[in-house]
Amino acid sequence: MKPYAVEGLDCSGKKTVARLVREHLLRYGLESRIVIGPLVGGSLGRLDARLAGITAAVPPGSPTDLLRRSLYIAEPVIDRALHRPGPLPVLKVSTHFRAWARAEREGDRWMSRAYAATAPAHLRFAGATLLHTDFPTRLERHHADVASGRTTKNSQRRFFGPDPGAFTVWHDLLDRLMTAHVPHVLRLDSTAAEPAELAARIALHAATCWEAAP
Repeated sequence: MKPYAVEGLDCSGKKTVARLVREHLLRYGLESRIVIGPLVGGSLGRLDARLAGITAAVPPGSPTDLLRRSLYIAEPVIDRALHRPGPLPVLKVSTHFRAWARAEREGDRWMSRAYAATAPAHLRFAGATLLHTDFPTRLERHHADVASGRTTKNSQRRFFGPDPGAFTVWHDLLDRLMTAHVPHVLRLDSTAAEPAELAARIALHAATCWEAAP
């Protein structure tokens, strides 16, 4: 069974909603598991988590920068080649489309072209939800995350400055890429909606996509 993606840029509520989606799916008698990072896990998953957790500036062209970009490009190819679906369907939180869209926003032609060239070999999804949240609400959630110690990332990295215009371009590029490569994309505004309400809609959509997937 192909995974279902729960996607959205920073502070859109992906992880919180995904946990609730899993609970709602149980009400349909469908047990699932949540995956953040590569589906193949193992050492690749640990490396991905370590690189994603870097908060200091990474100089362009540095070994760390090249490793991170190369891993992000290879991840959807490795997942498709090596992942073997288990008995439980997967809710994949965050996808390679996020990094691909950021590369296009930042003018990283090497990375965006590499994604485009390898796209035929990328992991396939049964469907997806793309969460959108207005910019002021994202910043409020970010400040709350920083105050509580849930993140050490700064607004420059998460929100381009913060720059709402640049961030909107990133979201629009993400939407475009997902529309082109994922069937059945459900778009939901998570600005003020109750997470449980969003989760109920996503769970139904995911179940429908899995049922329809070849």
